[in-house]
Amino acid sequence: MPLSAEQCHVDDDIRRAESLPARAFVEPEFLERELDTVFKTSWQLVPERGDDPRPLDEQTASRGTRVPVSLLGRPLFLQRGWDDDVLRAFPNTCTHAWFPLVLGASRGPTLVCGQHGRRFDCAGKFVSQPGFQGLEGFPRECDHLTSLPVAAWRRMMFVNLDPAARSFADSWSEIDASLARMPAPEDRLPSAEVREIAGNWKQHAWNYLDRFHIGYVHRPPGGLADAIELGSYKTELYEDSVLQWVYAAKPEDGFDPAVLPERFHDPKKGRRVFALWWFVWPNLTLNFYPWGLSVNVYQPVPGRPDATRFLWYQWAIDREKHAERDKRWLSSQVDAEDVDALAQVSRGLRSGFAPRGRFAPDDEQGPHWFHKKVARTVFG
Repeated sequence: MPLSAEQCHVDDDIRRAESLPARAFVEPEFLERELDTVFKTSWQLVPERGDDPRPLDEQTASRGTRVPVSLLGRPLFLQRGWDDDVLRAFPNTCTHAWFPLVLGASRGPTLVCGQHGRRFDCAGKFVSQPGFQGLEGFPRECDHLTSLPVAAWRRMMFVNLDPAARSFADSWSEIDASLARMPAPEDRLPSAEVREIAGNWKQHAWNYLDRFHIGYVHRPPGGLADAIELGSYKTELYEDSVLQWVYAAKPEDGFDPAVLPERFHDPKKGRRVFALWWFVWPNLTLNFYPWGLSVNVYQPVPGRPDATRFLWYQWAIDREKHAERDKRWLSSQVDAEDVDALAQVSRGLRSGFAPRGRFAPDDEQGPHWFHKKVARTVFG
């Protein structure tokens, strides 16, 4: 029997709440429900295209340009308007017989399906098709392309598969406020990674939101727990995002206070913020350091709940500091330690002896927020 809402209930009160059951991390049926709920109603970062190294904002900068992209196995394309210069996103599926409309990057005032010649304008409206003259009740609304919400943010592209989605600006207002003084990282580095790692996508999101594990998985000597003042760790919960931040053990490894809002300042001790770690529902992390921005995406792999497609992009503010990211901010070390720990957790999930967990009220507010949001989104 599929998991029920009652079996996945996560209490609002963290002192009573239990985690999602182990079955929610290993059963293909639950992953299918997530793909039809969590990932159909959330803003998703559009992965970069392997055949063009440029950021997507450059690829779609000129009027009339269009590029095919893929999002969680769904074929889409991005289209820049010909008359209005507006960026749009559409399913890459012809409304006649479902042939892909855009097979490669192109430019022009209209696009023509390569199977039967159906023509659309750059706003997705049906224009013409040979042999369809005199048809009654045509074109119907469904003969036009469905326009999907799309947003550009700091040179990255986001799409929501729900035409009635909450606006991107509303979802990201707290993030933008925290970055108001910070220079935008414009220098995209060629070190992008796409790899498959063990564990359900939720395990990786849960781990990211878990302050509690830092003192153990990233323990001293030489671990992240040494590089930060763990006792200063803060977790801020919002509707669609969570911010975690902490002071650096060494002031020289922290942000210049001038680039952060006043609430992050420490006038008594002069401590400096080590990082702003933003988690954006449901599977995106924005990791701001004095050197720039590290972007991680935990993509589910359709049909394979025990695997995650991990995307890692980096944008620099300071190239010299970026060159020291592994020495001072332990980027690669933390990644390797987390990947190894979660591979072991994945084996434990399948042991048959994995009861529902509980949450430490002072240390696991982020994981509680996440489990609760998954349950409510999947079951409504």
